[in-house]
Amino acid sequence: MNSKTSMQDIADRLGISKNAVSLALNHKAGVSEELRSRVFEAANQLKYRTEPKNKKKLRHLLVLIPEYMRNDKTFYYELFWSIEKRAKESGYATIICGVTKEMEQQLILPDLYHEMVFNGMLIIGVLEVDYVRKLFELGTPLVTVDHYYDSLQLDAVVTANAEEAYKIATYLIDKGHQRIGFIGSINRTKSFKDRWSGFQYAMSDAGLTIDMNHCIADSPPLEVLDSNPDELASFLDAITSMPTAWFCANDRIAISLIQILISKGYKVPDDISIVGFDDIEAAEMIAPRLTTIQVQREQLGIEAVDFLIRKIDYGGSPSKISVYGELIERDSCKEIRS
Repeated sequence: MNSKTSMQDIADRLGISKNAVSLALNHKAGVSEELRSRVFEAANQLKYRTEPKNKKKLRHLLVLIPEYMRNDKTFYYELFWSIEKRAKESGYATIICGVTKEMEQQLILPDLYHEMVFNGMLIIGVLEVDYVRKLFELGTPLVTVDHYYDSLQLDAVVTANAEEAYKIATYLIDKGHQRIGFIGSINRTKSFKDRWSGFQYAMSDAGLTIDMNHCIADSPPLEVLDSNPDELASFLDAITSMPTAWFCANDRIAISLIQILISKGYKVPDDISIVGFDDIEAAEMIAPRLTTIQVQREQLGIEAVDFLIRKIDYGGSPSKISVYGELIERDSCKEIRS
């Protein structure tokens, strides 16, 4: 917070009168909506705070998410809840705002950004890199959650995807599996790419070769694997041999794979073992119950809020925080010995 910033500083930056700044910040008539938006944008950039000094200051965090994520109940709900709870405990109110594809493509900021002063921003999930760059260039402290961008040095809080993938792949190897496949579109998300990397390292360290005929790593897109089981069924029909186990890059893919294999007459885990990643609620409801990595969603939210507040208060160089998960052993894997 910059306690030295005044209305006159905002007026000088925009080349307008202090009275016009006051009208805009207090939502009074006398200035155009276009000028009001410019005043709020300058106030954000200069870290100006509008609350009276004798009143407890209400601070705000803007949480930006892809629009499709707003109604997600399988993974992100718990993350949203923990962010809101932690922010409230720290004296901040959070406002969640969806970003549509049109907004991303046209680099349109949410209307709320021009109507309120935000102390910091969280970006959850995957947004187009040019849109994230525009948000970063606004100068408001910003932390990305559950994703990072290679071309931008941004503060980020993510799951330790490579390390946890290494852990669960090693779990399969320790059970005697040597022919292990991987399913997950690595070009869609950094989390899948890191999970693929961890899988590769585990196989390499064990002296095992990855048979790419047992892998879907480059295509089809993530949303196809998640929502269209026919793609997985076609893949299974096309391969000439089966691995003894598959590592799926998330639980939804793993659950679809189990259902398809069972429909084709395979027994899981007697014929083929399956592991997933995320530990969504359905992982414990599928038969057999899915062995997976539990992503610490509540901890991700806590770390993200704490990290952002530290950036607001103290600044500092960009860095990335990785949160370890937990291996949840259930019924979808079988120990084998050659």
